[in-house]
Amino acid sequence: MRIYRAPFVLVVLPLFSAVCLSQLLSHPCGASKGDLPDCVFLTLLEPAQAESFELPSSVLDRRMGSAGSSTNVEAVSRAAATVNVPLGKESFHWRQALKESLTFLVIEQAYVVHTDFNWVVSENGVPFNHFWRDYTQSLSQWTRSGWDDGDPNWFGYVGHPIQGALTGFIQIQNDPASQRLEFSRTKAYWWSRFKAALWNAAYSTQWNLGPLSEVTGEKYGTKDRPPWNYNGSFPCSRHCVTGVGQIDIVVTPLGGTGWLIGEDFLDSKVVRRVEGATQNRFLIDSVRVALNPIRGGANVLHGKPLWYRASRDTEGMTLLSDQKTCISKSDIPETQVPNRGDVFLAYSHIGAAHCEVPISGAAAVCEPLASRSSNLSGWTLALEKKYLRYFGAIADLGGQYGAESQRTFLFGIRGGASIGGVQPFAEALFGAVQSHENGLPESKSDTCFAEALGVGFELRLMRMLGWRTQADEIKTAATVFERRNLRVSSGVAVRF
Repeated sequence: MRIYRAPFVLVVLPLFSAVCLSQLLSHPCGASKGDLPDCVFLTLLEPAQAESFELPSSVLDRRMGSAGSSTNVEAVSRAAATVNVPLGKESFHWRQALKESLTFLVIEQAYVVHTDFNWVVSENGVPFNHFWRDYTQSLSQWTRSGWDDGDPNWFGYVGHPIQGALTGFIQIQNDPASQRLEFSRTKAYWWSRFKAALWNAAYSTQWNLGPLSEVTGEKYGTKDRPPWNYNGSFPCSRHCVTGVGQIDIVVTPLGGTGWLIGEDFLDSKVVRRVEGATQNRFLIDSVRVALNPIRGGANVLHGKPLWYRASRDTEGMTLLSDQKTCISKSDIPETQVPNRGDVFLAYSHIGAAHCEVPISGAAAVCEPLASRSSNLSGWTLALEKKYLRYFGAIADLGGQYGAESQRTFLFGIRGGASIGGVQPFAEALFGAVQSHENGLPESKSDTCFAEALGVGFELRLMRMLGWRTQADEIKTAATVFERRNLRVSSGVAVRF
């Protein structure tokens, strides 16, 4: 299947989050005992093992009675709760890992819909119009497809491993027992990477054969999408391909795990040497990103800078920060699940409509209803709720008016990060566009599936107020062609 898109997706992923900045935290730690519990120390050693819980004698003296008292155990429990020190071993972060995986899935599917829009809406302009019928046909075709899916070799042997490596890093960065491990000949390291391979295999199987897979979106192996020749032409004469094959199920977890271990090796053997030879942070961070690009994409999903390393860095700091510097816990932001969002109200304008023939992409003359969708003005209202540090879920509603009235109902995700007082972002949305002709005796109406990819930026005016400008390309389906319109919106954004 066409995971040749994966290199594109992984290049865009850091851009999708705009720019991920590290934040130097400079909270001096005093020498008093009162400051020590609030400090987090950096280390270059192996990850911390499970620590025993010991209360200061002063706490015990105040909270415990004499030896042998029946309330001793209860007093210790109350004391532990008071000092707020966690007990026991930290478990795998399932919720966070699933959020990151689903975000990556939406980004991949957005590119699938954008590049193969005509097949996604090939059945009366509605995605998943005959979902169960098409899904069973695709699975049946896959069982008889053999190894090759018809894509060029580098799609399956490079693109899929890249996807597998990123999903493997998602598992690692959400596993407290694995996230700080570096390449080594230890049982702990190889067991951690085996668990990452299992996560990778599960994601890959879903992407290739699951209910939210590329197969179900692009209708590979269905009667609606007949086989084609190796050069992509129709109809097929000999050596037909259907877009499905066993190659992806096998190569993605194996190749992805190999790619992941390769980045671990480079990080341990090369990046470490650079870190020891220079104190130039720009050089160190550049080498980290260059030699571990897929880890960088996973970092963005995890709410960290591209160059972040759990084995060396604390929140927003690189290795070269003073190893004895400590950071107040109160200074570390809740980066993983920020409890905030915003409301965007703007004036919007839709430009000229551009129509083209599906598959070939040749320009076409728009039908009357589509042609009247040009040069419309109106409003856009968008509500965003953050669920990861750099990503938020969006509901985007709009109304544009002119030769026809048009309403948009779009939903999706947005990724972005602040650079000083400016926040660039990108977004991927799906939904519907409803059109109605104005000023005609017999007006026509139409509702069709739509996809919108957009970019923009927000200028911070006040603590809770900003001015946002964005541009979205809205693609809709018609009977015999596809229509594209550029929508530009500018207005006020209120954060909450």
